[in-house]
Amino acid sequence: MRFDLTGYNIDNLLRTLYSKKITIFNVVVSDHTKVSFSCLDKDVKKVKRYIHNFKVKETMSRFKRIPKFLAINVGVILGVFFGIIAGIFLSNYTWQIQVYGTVNLDKDNIIKLLEENNIKVGKINRQTSEEIEYILLNNYDVLAQVSVIKRGTAIVINLSKKLVYVEEEFSPIVAKFSGIITSINLVTGTTNVKVGDYVNVGDILVLPFNVNTYGEQVSVRPIAEIKANIYLTNVEKIDREENILTRSGNSTTVYNYKFGRFNLFSGKNKNSFALFETVSYNEYISGLIPLNRDVVTYYELVQGVKYHDFSLERDDLIEKSRLNALEKLPSTCEQIDINTEVIVLEDSMYAITTVTATGIIND
Repeated sequence: MRFDLTGYNIDNLLRTLYSKKITIFNVVVSDHTKVSFSCLDKDVKKVKRYIHNFKVKETMSRFKRIPKFLAINVGVILGVFFGIIAGIFLSNYTWQIQVYGTVNLDKDNIIKLLEENNIKVGKINRQTSEEIEYILLNNYDVLAQVSVIKRGTAIVINLSKKLVYVEEEFSPIVAKFSGIITSINLVTGTTNVKVGDYVNVGDILVLPFNVNTYGEQVSVRPIAEIKANIYLTNVEKIDREENILTRSGNSTTVYNYKFGRFNLFSGKNKNSFALFETVSYNEYISGLIPLNRDVVTYYELVQGVKYHDFSLERDDLIEKSRLNALEKLPSTCEQIDINTEVIVLEDSMYAITTVTATGIIND
């Protein structure tokens, strides 16, 4: 490295460098305050330390420092340069084909059709959006409209199916809950139950027809509001001994590297745990190119036993049973009463909650 120095301790600096056996060469002394010389790369730090100690200033121009900066950072500069070139080049390729609106259509068959027409992931696709739309419409009669948008390195396809008229068939009104009928408000249709009847879930309440003056059945959409007293039950149980699985603290991770959707290489799966659970996710490694990897972590599980104290957990079990029973209460019904019975056996404890409510039991 070359140094250009100025200061009043030039002579002392040179004598010190010689005495410390630091190799300097191509020494040019302009006067007693200016000197230029070169040194070996391994001695650069030592020379800079003595320059600082003798309060001598470097006079190298900013332009002379540029080649040094380039030499030190040539790898980074080349990496950024080729990364930009690769990004520009790869941006012309299609790395993703997204298909939406494929209800009752096989997405894989649509992708296969596109591939047969040379529209593939991982290549430059020069077909226009209109050409891709024509291919799909020409091969699927059920499609009413196709919209294709080329967005960056992705092709986004939206499909709309044709509407097919189907003659409507009316269904009867059935009970959504079990209970005793308390009132019937019929608008259209023919009732199949009466007040005071007990019905189960799924029983037919109103038939989808009216009977005209000639005794003929006329198909109609049944409309009615039927109320009943319903009974909802919820059972919660805890065992005195509960087998549980917990993480042991041992784990192993497998990485699968991909370029877009294409697998590059995968790490060896070293999972040898008898019992385990997995946590997996995908992460992108580069923002310029679609380099990503799947990360799968295997956590070892060990079996254990949790012991329950019935006297301490009785109130919590009752509360859980009541809350879960009330969650079953439909929005069309109002609570009348709630009761909970606790049964304790040798190895188990049960909390049985019954909710009595009244309200509409049909859609």
